[in-house]
Amino acid sequence: MSGITNILDIAARSLLAEQLGVEVTSHNLANVNTQGYCRQKVNYVTANPVTSPWGLLGTGVKIQGISQAFDPFITAQLNSKSSLLAYYQTLETSLGKTAALFNETEAGGINHLLSQFWEALHDLADNPSGLGERQALLARAQTLSEAFNSRAEGLVQQRLSLYQQIPPVLTEINDHAGRIAELNKEIVATEANGQQANDLRDRRQLEISQLAQLIGISTYTSGDGMVNVTLANGLPLVQDVHSYTLSAGLTPADTVEIIWAGPGGTTKPVAAADLGGKLGALVTARDLTIPLYQQKLDQLARDLLVAVNTQHSQGVGLNFFDETTGSYAVSDPDAPLSGAGLPFGDRIVSGSFELHVYRGGEHLAAASIPIDPSFSLNQVVTAINTNPVIGGYVTAAVENNSLKIVANAGTDAFAFARDDSNALMALGINTFFEGSNAYTLGVKVWVLDHPEGVAAAQIDGNGAVAAGDNRNALALAALEDAAVTASGQTLAAAYQNLVTAVGLEVERAGQQENFYQGLVEQFTQMRNSVSAVSLDEELTNLIKYQRAYQAAARLISVADELYQTLLAIRR
Repeated sequence: MSGITNILDIAARSLLAEQLGVEVTSHNLANVNTQGYCRQKVNYVTANPVTSPWGLLGTGVKIQGISQAFDPFITAQLNSKSSLLAYYQTLETSLGKTAALFNETEAGGINHLLSQFWEALHDLADNPSGLGERQALLARAQTLSEAFNSRAEGLVQQRLSLYQQIPPVLTEINDHAGRIAELNKEIVATEANGQQANDLRDRRQLEISQLAQLIGISTYTSGDGMVNVTLANGLPLVQDVHSYTLSAGLTPADTVEIIWAGPGGTTKPVAAADLGGKLGALVTARDLTIPLYQQKLDQLARDLLVAVNTQHSQGVGLNFFDETTGSYAVSDPDAPLSGAGLPFGDRIVSGSFELHVYRGGEHLAAASIPIDPSFSLNQVVTAINTNPVIGGYVTAAVENNSLKIVANAGTDAFAFARDDSNALMALGINTFFEGSNAYTLGVKVWVLDHPEGVAAAQIDGNGAVAAGDNRNALALAALEDAAVTASGQTLAAAYQNLVTAVGLEVERAGQQENFYQGLVEQFTQMRNSVSAVSLDEELTNLIKYQRAYQAAARLISVADELYQTLLAIRR
């Protein structure tokens, strides 16, 4: 009904409405720096009108509720791009540390050390009997081997470091998922009366945003206001008021396995491609990128070892052998050499090597020992011991599953030549390097102890070794420019390709990081334009609500004056 009472009712509702506006504005101002906070506003509608003789008469304002400025599409895009940004940031950081291992700008770079190694071989070729040149060669070979070792160890430590970072990330993921589920429960309980729990929703959205940086996720909202979170492969991480956990372990192949633990004890592995975020980058760098570099570095070390040892085994040092034992052992002396566990057994081909016997420094006898990949080590031993020419001068045996050859007489010695089967290299007989990969590469201990054993010379067709012969040293030095790698390149070119590949991978990760950084900033600006608190706008609203409150208070004064006038007439 109309009248002075209606004016008072309108004024009272207006006072309450404008007071609420001031309170919400104060709440916005107080949270201007709160992470994840979405600006709130009071939703006003006109109150239901009443019937009067003059038509429907308004009854003032009605508070419909308090809403938050939130755009789900922009937020979803921001979370998606934040996940990709975190992925490439982590990947760029991890690969940057890896790239530092291959810094070729320093004197200790492998290409620089390779050049020094080849130079030492050239120096030996200039003076094949020089002990100083031999010791210099061994020193540079050791330094080169240690450079391979240190880089291999660095890659192993990098993988270990990445694995150690995974459990804390999983703990964060599980904690965020648990808090989201708890907030789902609180929000449903709070909103049971029909009012929106804005602050709880902000806290939940902040948890989701932080979770998205750790792992790639998708979200969808159910009709009751709960947010469900799933992984890229569809496995639920949060389902209504329940959360599920992730854990990590190592497989027999030394790869990280992320395990999802669902309801009823259900467990499923999550592939690296389905992770994303910081966690995805850690697993990718550890199990995909760095192992690829390890394989290439190992292959380079193997190519160096095979090339040098194959050529070295063709020559002789300053002294002949009175006995020698191979560096490599077979798993079974009766198994074929190609399948007996030799690191380079796959390089053995059908052919032969020459075994020369000397007495008192003079050539005594020579024989060609046939080799085939199908031969066992015991068969090789038998072939040497039963050879009609040299069988009485040397004795071959299997010692600790390695080939051992000993001269029978104290005045006798022996040497090797013209091996076209690669058997001497594969068995580690008369070789320079030992090991089987970048981590184990090293100069053969016997050679280090016997510098005179460096094979700089070669046996001629008559079994003699000419004084000052440097043919094998020249052949070893010529490997610098030979395409000896599995990729058909020189060792220097193959290593440079590895360094370039590492650098390009880091550069690509950095470029992707910059790209997604720009997108995140763009979507952050879009979100802020919708949800962030503007001090200028809120101060304007504060003044507006203040003036409206003052006007409503004045309206009460006017209504009071009207009452006073009526009462005065009665008196």
